Amino acid sequence: MTELNATELNDYLKYRGKCKEMSEAAVAANPSLTLVRGHYHCPLWGEQPHWWTTRQDCTVYDPTRNQFPSNGIGEYVPFNGPIICEQCGKEVHEDDATFYGNYAFCSGECVCRCVGV
Repeated sequence: MTELNATELNDYLKYRGKCKEMSEAAVAANPSLTLVRGHYHCPLWGEQPHWWTTRQDCTVYDPTRNQFPSNGIGEYVPFNGPIICEQCGKEVHEDDATFYGNYAFCSGECVCRCVGV
């Protein structure tokens, strides 16, 4: 990760980790937007898991783009593949996965193993 100047650091702190929340709020305010999950390929930081929205004309509206030093000029790639379980490595379809925070699991059992329950 590159060193951030004061403005970039403020934007990083303001937007980082709030991608889904702020994108969902944008969709609630403008139902013509579509929520998208995938990866943002930042020219400086590389591939980053991310949430954003698209307009009806398929252009990207990313309310948290300023968290990245490239400010959203990189490539947005929607997720379209299987999820790998964080605990056991099993590959499952997204609809069959269990999510806990930022992590995906193949089952509730793997979630429990991961968090020590």
